[in-house]
Amino acid sequence: MEEKNKESQEKERPESQDELKKELEQLKQKERELEEKLSRLEQVARSSNLRVAELTRELEQLKERYRRDLIEQQKYCYDKFALELLEVLDDLERALESARLSSDLDSLVMGVEMVYRKMRAVFEKFGIKEIEIEGKPFDPYLAEAVERVETDEKPEGTVVKVLRKGYLIHERVLRPAAVAVAVPPAKKEQES
Repeated sequence: MEEKNKESQEKERPESQDELKKELEQLKQKERELEEKLSRLEQVARSSNLRVAELTRELEQLKERYRRDLIEQQKYCYDKFALELLEVLDDLERALESARLSSDLDSLVMGVEMVYRKMRAVFEKFGIKEIEIEGKPFDPYLAEAVERVETDEKPEGTVVKVLRKGYLIHERVLRPAAVAVAVPPAKKEQES
């Protein structure tokens, strides 16, 4: 019986050795495949890291260019407005020169009125408009109340006089108006 066991063990060994060799070869093949895959992934990772670094540099360059462009725009954003105002300044200089040469006060007034109209047209062209507030209810967003006028002719809180004009640039207040606002007259105490 012992002999049978030995024989069966010997028969099993070669088979198990063959199987082990085969399994070992399969594991070695699997290891080579995994090493190749790891190598490819490491190469992809290196390539990706290089691309990220390149894109980061490009982004920094774009940020710097954007910053320079923004500074440039801020520096010269008023050039068209200034150019238009230079024409008004030229007209004002001509009006002053004409006034020096002539004693005609009416022509001086006409020249100044012409310059004033041209200046307002330039302002309107660039979205700067006068705040129309006289006779309307006081609005603290559009005006500053610098005086109170006692009156019963206008409702309380009505703007009765504009002391300094205010202006809007598009829909935003550029400079609030300085105004006088109606308040009810103080009640006089009756003497007894």
